[in-house]
Amino acid sequence: MSHLKTLIKSVEVVTLPPSATILEASKKMTEHLIGSILVVEGGSLVGIFTERDLLNRVVSPGLSPKDTLLSQVMSKNVRTVDLSESVEAVFNRMEQTKCRHIPVVDGQKLVGVLTMRNILEWLTDQIKEENLFLKNYIQS
Repeated sequence: MSHLKTLIKSVEVVTLPPSATILEASKKMTEHLIGSILVVEGGSLVGIFTERDLLNRVVSPGLSPKDTLLSQVMSKNVRTVDLSESVEAVFNRMEQTKCRHIPVVDGQKLVGVLTMRNILEWLTDQIKEENLFLKNYIQS
């Protein structure tokens, strides 16, 4: 069982305040090549804005990205996971809730965002390592 520490060690936390516009958030997401922005106010996580939110809550209803604030369209009551949790447990939780991005905390401190892609890359690496081990074991 591996803990999230193995995945989060090099993840940059990208945040914006709820008063930022969707245009600002979209530009920042593009700049950092990420699919979500954590919305933080006064040091506390108050929401998350994802590519799916952009499509469903801004583009489809025809809202202006220049005039719409994150606070108007972000997902609120965001669930977080603790850095000490296992990758497997978090993967199961993300599968059950159909969540692709989940903020990671260490106590009260926001330390990153875990994505389904991060987990799938980790799983692929685990399988490769296991296959290499088995190949070496069989050859010896």
